[in-house]
Amino acid sequence: VAEHDRLDLQHEMLKKLRGGLFYPPQVVRKALAPRESSRPSVLDVGSGSGTWVIEMGKQFPHVEVVGLDLAPLNLSSEPPSNCRFECDDVNLGLLHYKGCFDVVHASCVTLGITNCRKFMDEVVEILRPGGVFLTLAGNMQIYDENHNALPLINEGEPGFTYTLRFTHAIFDAMMARGPGIDAYPKLYSWLEDQGNVWEDIGIKTVDVPIGPWEDDMSTKDRQISEFMRQDFLRMIQSVRPLLLSYGWFNETVDRWSAGAYEEIKTLKNKYYIRWFFTWAIKPGQTS
Repeated sequence: VAEHDRLDLQHEMLKKLRGGLFYPPQVVRKALAPRESSRPSVLDVGSGSGTWVIEMGKQFPHVEVVGLDLAPLNLSSEPPSNCRFECDDVNLGLLHYKGCFDVVHASCVTLGITNCRKFMDEVVEILRPGGVFLTLAGNMQIYDENHNALPLINEGEPGFTYTLRFTHAIFDAMMARGPGIDAYPKLYSWLEDQGNVWEDIGIKTVDVPIGPWEDDMSTKDRQISEFMRQDFLRMIQSVRPLLLSYGWFNETVDRWSAGAYEEIKTLKNKYYIRWFFTWAIKPGQTS
């Protein structure tokens, strides 16, 4: 429940960041336009708390929206009638959905995907002609105020911060579970590698401040950066079991967590998190 709460917070931040539920908007709206021959359909891979699915269902009442996740969902109220949720493991394959969807949305899910290239090849197959594949993810790396990625700096070395040490520890622990965490920055080049299965591909990167530390921020940007800070603070608490399972001692994790929490809470450091938005459009048109 706590992780679903964090993901809902993250969802609100991303909604403000991209100006809605998806990016780019015109491409998605075209793919989901009403038509006589078939009902437009959307698949959300790794639907988590189900918030994105439900909001998409409300925004597009003529569209069928399907949420797919490993964990069963416990909704507090009945979802819209055009929404449904399925329990399944994307790693077992998606080809039973061949030609079923006009939009496939995958937000922050590559960590759970054992073979991203296989997944992307299957997305091509399950999309209808003219369908759109959307991904978004935050890079598990910290960037400084000049937008440069920061390397690991150990305790006692100049420039050490608990936030940096903590995020590098998370990255190492996630990498030990599989290569998915390292896939985020590579998704666009993998779309390129897929070649002419896509009519058009695109990428947008946005660096979001962890907290409202920039000068002369707009109200919207302050809200986004505060969402990012709260998301980060909750993540610090949620990843403790992951770090312990990787082999770090209780005392070490406690020290790093407390230090990072205090640094983020007080805006001690001027840091960014980089977000990647990619999209790809399948050739053709659904009649």
